[in-house]
Amino acid sequence: MGRRALLDPVARWLQLLIDRGRRSDGLLQSAETWEAQYAAGRWDFLGQLSELARFSILAGYICHLKPGGAVLDTGCGQGVLLRRLPSSCYSRYVGIDVSGSAISVAQKQQNERSTFLTADCEEYSPAEHFDVIVFNEVLCCLRDPLRSVERYTRSLNPGGLLLVSMCTAARGSGTILRRLKQAYATVDEVRVLHSGRKVSWVCTALRPEESNGRV
Repeated sequence: MGRRALLDPVARWLQLLIDRGRRSDGLLQSAETWEAQYAAGRWDFLGQLSELARFSILAGYICHLKPGGAVLDTGCGQGVLLRRLPSSCYSRYVGIDVSGSAISVAQKQQNERSTFLTADCEEYSPAEHFDVIVFNEVLCCLRDPLRSVERYTRSLNPGGLLLVSMCTAARGSGTILRRLKQAYATVDEVRVLHSGRKVSWVCTALRPEESNGRV
């Protein structure tokens, strides 16, 4: 039995533990559940002051690293990132989310350079290419986050970036981020702490074409 054959069962076991933790955190849930939660206003707090820092870092990465670029925001929710993003920093913005209620709120700020679509992140296939693809607190909510990121990299323009925000309290977030950093080059990374809520996030900019291996 080869080394890979020995490691594969271990990897599957670890993935089962991670997924069990994400379910207990309420992150692995159905599209219907996300829709009901957004419709009930459960995620309205994402537009409040306590979330400003991480959204500002992601917007800053876009403005500094890819000014005037085309941006795809996966799991965009109610479009908070676009509200934080100066209009001069992007030429095209597309936001997708599985919740129609969230998208209906986001569409109220839609302009001639932005589009919001109701779509499942794990099934959506972009019809165009982007300079930046954002995974803002969405990877822990996907059944196969690493493979999803790999699939989306095919829709990046040459030199394009992946921007990832992960709440450190979410189970499995550390493992997912570590695997991504093994596969792609880290351009920059910032840890944000909100002292009042005692919550922290890691915001990371990754460059796929300088990858050290594969996810």
